[in-house]
Amino acid sequence: MKVVPLEHDLAPARDYLNDKSLQIGRILPVVDELLGEFFPTGSSYVLKKGRVVDAIFSYNPGREKQAPTARFRIVTDSISGLRDATTLVEETALAGEKMVLRTNVFGYDKKRVQALKALGYTVGASLPGVVSLDGRRFDYHLLYKDLSSRYKPDIRRSYAKPGLYKEVEVEKAKTPKLKVRGYRSDDRPILDKFITHQNVIRGIGSGVFEGLYPFPPGDYLQRVVAKQVFPIVCEDELIGEPVGSVDLFGSSAQVMQHSMATGIYVRPDYQGLGVGTMLMEAAKTLAMRLHLGRVWLSVFDGNRPAIALYQKTGFEESGRVPGWLQEGYVDEIFMTLKLE
Repeated sequence: MKVVPLEHDLAPARDYLNDKSLQIGRILPVVDELLGEFFPTGSSYVLKKGRVVDAIFSYNPGREKQAPTARFRIVTDSISGLRDATTLVEETALAGEKMVLRTNVFGYDKKRVQALKALGYTVGASLPGVVSLDGRRFDYHLLYKDLSSRYKPDIRRSYAKPGLYKEVEVEKAKTPKLKVRGYRSDDRPILDKFITHQNVIRGIGSGVFEGLYPFPPGDYLQRVVAKQVFPIVCEDELIGEPVGSVDLFGSSAQVMQHSMATGIYVRPDYQGLGVGTMLMEAAKTLAMRLHLGRVWLSVFDGNRPAIALYQKTGFEESGRVPGWLQEGYVDEIFMTLKLE
């Protein structure tokens, strides 16, 4: 067995990937630009048996609230390739003191799900019907492996417990006049003012502390222009500013074009005043106009107001995966909305 960085063996890796492109949800060939999206330079590797490619894999160590977690992606038809690649990934995760390893598998790839189960992975969540292939619908599986028992001593931090990052009290807005409208580029600076507030940033997947910007500057607008993100805002007409935002996120996987993920955040002094409900209903309308069949999201366990909002809008739980550090160590709950 030999392992080399993917960029040192680019052409054979690309050919190998295109021969097995359904494992990353692609039907058409993967060009070099997309190859880098699925297997980034510096964190992706080719596993070879002699001169023959046996697997391609990537390793992504978690950061910020995902610090206890690492993610990986493997493309291979070989049981030995899968075993060898996961062994290397697990050894890397253990060296970085990660507690949970995660990966995703499309539901039509049943042999891969069974092979990963045999290697000790658990299906934590299955998003129903979000994958489409050959006129049929399949689930999207999120698998994980708990590594914490392999450490001596226990690596769970004693300070990571509920109450680590408490919500602060804020005075609610008085008699707001709310309306939902499309996103404008000049909304971004206003949204950025409150997305870094402690009560907001503690509930989203990016950002670890108030005042720290959770998204790279310019990245969001680029994704909007590229039609990778479809945003909606809720404005308080009395102040003429957006007070909440919801996004629909597309996927590079061609087998997931009829489904999108969604995420929402609301200004602290407008939380509990109906902004979230208005935004989620608007997101449902947008999803139907985009001809989607499914919308899915994730939420931290313990975020009861958000879970209640999503249930009210029609989302149902599809499972949960551990490995986040938010209000202590928490599960990520996945929820799915069927629109058809």
